[in-house]
Amino acid sequence: MKHLQLNTSTLRNPQKIIQFILENDIDVACLSEICYITGSENPIAKLAQENNLNYIEGVHFYYMPNNQTIGTAVISKFPIIDHFCLYFNSDNYYPKKIESDPLSDTSLINDITNVHKDTIFPGSRGLKHSVKSRCILCVTIQTPTTLLRVINTQFTVSDLCTETIQMLEMSKLINSLVTHSKNLPTILSGDLNIRAQSYSVSKLSEVLTCHTLNLKDSLSSTHPAKKKDFPDGLAIDHVFSKNLKHQSTETIEINFSDHKAIVSEFTL
Repeated sequence: MKHLQLNTSTLRNPQKIIQFILENDIDVACLSEICYITGSENPIAKLAQENNLNYIEGVHFYYMPNNQTIGTAVISKFPIIDHFCLYFNSDNYYPKKIESDPLSDTSLINDITNVHKDTIFPGSRGLKHSVKSRCILCVTIQTPTTLLRVINTQFTVSDLCTETIQMLEMSKLINSLVTHSKNLPTILSGDLNIRAQSYSVSKLSEVLTCHTLNLKDSLSSTHPAKKKDFPDGLAIDHVFSKNLKHQSTETIEINFSDHKAIVSEFTL
């Protein structure tokens, strides 16, 4: 079975994503940064259906000023028989509807470094992203031989992928989910925005095996960080599993995202 982990760069090119899935015979794909106009047809969901693929998404939050839905998704060749979402940093356990913040003139959401005229706040990216709610999407897939649990999410963001308390709390939540649910074969993947050498990944590794532990870089050559402040060892897209035989994981440079495609092979 082939699995894809891909940050879609706010769904930059849905057609090429589906094409990559089909050409590389991907069985299950976990996609980060799903982004489309709220209330409109989701382009990648439409393309998946047209190509006889099953699609499920979980919404992180709604960004009201741009009328955008931001989320995460799973695409599967096999039937998706169940799914649910856990929410982090949400008062009512639903996606937040994020309006303009009068205290920051929307800079918390827009992630603009040069705000409030010419004032710059280095190291504050984690604070900007701390207002966002995050979905942990858990999907049950019926493969030809067994049930498969797939968990997909995206952690919050910080400068130079420095670990934050939000990342650790989300890792604890996923650890609890895996520990206290049925002992199914499981894949967890996502853009965790953090290196493998972290407390958060260590917490996930208590219940899942990290197969990207030794990756050095999961960002495409087109990523903005490569042009200025790219630190060594920035592999921030991760793949974990439980009760599966891991065969291989490779990174593939692509031209339709600023992240590399992470392709893993497992035996069920």
